Amino acid sequence: MIERLVPHDILDSLDKYDRIVVGGIISVAGHDDRVLFLKRSKHEFMPDAWEIPSGGIEEGESMLKALKREIKEETNLEVFDVGGFVSAVDYLAKDNKCLQLNFNVCCRGDVQLSNEHSEFIFSKIDSFVNNLDDFMLRVIKPG
Repeated sequence: MIERLVPHDILDSLDKYDRIVVGGIISVAGHDDRVLFLKRSKHEFMPDAWEIPSGGIEEGESMLKALKREIKEETNLEVFDVGGFVSAVDYLAKDNKCLQLNFNVCCRGDVQLSNEHSEFIFSKIDSFVNNLDDFMLRVIKPG
């Protein structure tokens, strides 16, 4: 249960949101301190934006199950450890109040992107921040 990693005040506020999203700041075995960034495909919402794997929690799904499912769907990687809670970032999408909960995640496997993304890169966060929008900067909290 990764819910125990999320601060209580954030957990207590989840009912204020229309949609809860989980995201993984992924490090992969053998890639030292670099994390995985995905570039959204041109036909997707926010085309060409760099992001981390993320997606909504489905009805009856735990945060951990949703995080594992989304990472598998978007990257084909297997989650083997969730290291900790990183951030909670709220936003509006199609008039829905959303909250994205982000976790440090260790994965294994070879990246195979879904059609949602066109590229990926493993990079140190501090050397990649110029490629990220304000939302992603709030998600990863660099520095």
